[in-house]
Amino acid sequence: MLLLLAACSGGAPEKAPAEGNAARQASHPAPPPAMPKPVARKAQPQALSSKTASFDFSYKWPGEAAAIPELDTWLRANGETLRDHGAAQAASDKAQAKKDGYPFNGHSYDEDYVVVADTPRMLVLLSDGYVFTGGAHGMPINTAIIWDKAAKQRLALSQLVDVPRLAALAKKRFCRELDKQRAEKRGGPVNPNDPDTLTEFVQCVDMTKQLILPVSADGMAFDALRVVIGPYEAGPYAEGSYVIDLPMDKGLMAAVKPDYRGAFEG
Repeated sequence: MLLLLAACSGGAPEKAPAEGNAARQASHPAPPPAMPKPVARKAQPQALSSKTASFDFSYKWPGEAAAIPELDTWLRANGETLRDHGAAQAASDKAQAKKDGYPFNGHSYDEDYVVVADTPRMLVLLSDGYVFTGGAHGMPINTAIIWDKAAKQRLALSQLVDVPRLAALAKKRFCRELDKQRAEKRGGPVNPNDPDTLTEFVQCVDMTKQLILPVSADGMAFDALRVVIGPYEAGPYAEGSYVIDLPMDKGLMAAVKPDYRGAFEG
């Protein structure tokens, strides 16, 4: 019995922790959990709008433009100026109509910018809009903004391209494409001797007097130049605007100014 009790009370000795493992854990603590990477948030499209009995106003620009503080500020200020001017003009015309005793037609202004090129170097916007000031009909409006991201400023096309040289280099294909689009709208080929058509509606227009802006399909560089021709320039009001894209090639690249050739691809 004494031998049995001694055996039961002795038991197996407890195993001491390994000093080497404890030392390594103390000198190399476990790394903290990784922090999640911040997610870049795309700016939201912006808009200014107001509506009164005499004036209806809408002005919009995309998130790509809103994400650039300087450009966002300019667009907002420009929209506010247009809104205030339009509202004042509508109020003045309404008061004059009442004074003279004739009906007043409410005014409206609607302009919406979209991205036509977003390259590492440039952001280009083109607006499509419509303004009505109480006449027989309103007029479409188009505005281009070429924004240099590094310089943080707006550029004129003439800073990028020698416009007269561009017009000379592109004249044949530009005029050919214009007549092609005219024929599609009119249901037949353009007849320069048609006595029922105004001369300017059958001749090629002066390209240098139209709205020209660079565009990009691949988002890497400008690959075409877009020419926007408003109503009454190439045809009657009913035909609306004409839009002609001229793909960049070796010939047109000759009109690009040296400092900006890297922004184009031909």
